Amino acid sequence: MSGYRPLVLKFYSDISLGDPLGGCCITPNGYALLLTKLLGFAQGRIVMALEGGYNLRSIANSVCACAKVLLGDKFTFNTPEMQPFESTWRVIQAVRNELKTCWPVLSSKLPENVSLRIKPAPSELYASDSESDSEDVDELLGTVASVSVIEATGVAISEHLSKMKLDDDSLAVKTNSSCSAAEQHPVDSVKVHNNASVVLTKKISDLSLEWRSDLSKTDVWYASFGSNMWRPRFLCYIQGGKAEGMNIPCCGSRDTSSPKGTVWKTVPHRLLFGRSSTPCWGTGGVAFLNPEINYNEKSYVCMYKITLEQFNDILFQENRLVLEDGKDGNTVYPDSPLIGSSEIKFISTNRAVHLEPIKDSWYSNVLYLGNEDEVPILTMTCPASDIERYKSGELRLAPPSETYAATLIKGLVEGKQMDADGAASYINAAAARAL
Repeated sequence: MSGYRPLVLKFYSDISLGDPLGGCCITPNGYALLLTKLLGFAQGRIVMALEGGYNLRSIANSVCACAKVLLGDKFTFNTPEMQPFESTWRVIQAVRNELKTCWPVLSSKLPENVSLRIKPAPSELYASDSESDSEDVDELLGTVASVSVIEATGVAISEHLSKMKLDDDSLAVKTNSSCSAAEQHPVDSVKVHNNASVVLTKKISDLSLEWRSDLSKTDVWYASFGSNMWRPRFLCYIQGGKAEGMNIPCCGSRDTSSPKGTVWKTVPHRLLFGRSSTPCWGTGGVAFLNPEINYNEKSYVCMYKITLEQFNDILFQENRLVLEDGKDGNTVYPDSPLIGSSEIKFISTNRAVHLEPIKDSWYSNVLYLGNEDEVPILTMTCPASDIERYKSGELRLAPPSETYAATLIKGLVEGKQMDADGAASYINAAAARAL
């Protein structure tokens, strides 16, 4: 950028973290880093203008961070916070592609192995060093509602904003007699997390229902390589309950519709069994796919055609994110999806995405296995870093329990992929091989 000798540099507040209409999720530290770099060649020609932005807290935090840079404060940028969000990286790539015909320097390729974040962690919002500043912000929070950072389409947000009105000192949502029971009796969807709280009026939590409506219109193939190859066990994740051999029941998905189709195929990924026990299957390893492609490997997967909403509910359950007994004895699901439409586009290009909010969970890595009838094939497995930990011995490879292995065998046999002896040999061979 320094070669273009810009006359004016403008910051846009509606791309900041916490803004309901922004998609880039720029953190206050991100703005501070950008401004620090711009100061190197701007030679004093810095204009900081508040352009757009609908969340006073995110605007205040971003402006405060930039003002401190202009006043000479030195920021320390921690490595995790320096990882760009996937949405930011995607926008950068799109802009470079559009402008490269005008400025050939933008034709150079960006780094490919960049660690990206999908959802912002609450602690990334800027914290004031001043106790009085904190009190001032708290006072603002009594009158201003901000929208949680969730995956929602522009249509959903536009529809929701159209229902909003300013009512004296607070933000309210218009209601009418035709609204559903859920809309008439909403529940709080976001809790306060220290100084990084996201404040919601209760009715704004209806946005958590809007992402479900959105994602229910998108189909994906969920590829199972473990116990879910057996259809009765898979349906526990959809309809709830437990199948033969399971120690604990599943809560099921919000949408209990059966899959629209089932297809078997093989994929060039290594099947392995790791960890030492689970609450559902007891002592023994459970199945994972090595995320790395290896065309010398062949693993069987049973693919179920389901909605992206259902895929998220399975992902929630696999990673134990569903509270099976909430305050009122109801099942409580997370308020926002882990995989939305934008993540599908990212995964189809990058082959995988490690979900930062659940990075330490066993099945936090979503793999893209291609398309079937122009519908994306997704599965969930361990991150590549866990494979290295298995190789080093830090994590334990372990054969499956008899009950768990029997479930996989039933899936392969009833799916007509092989007979019982062949299925047992397939599983035993995968469990016995070193990585």
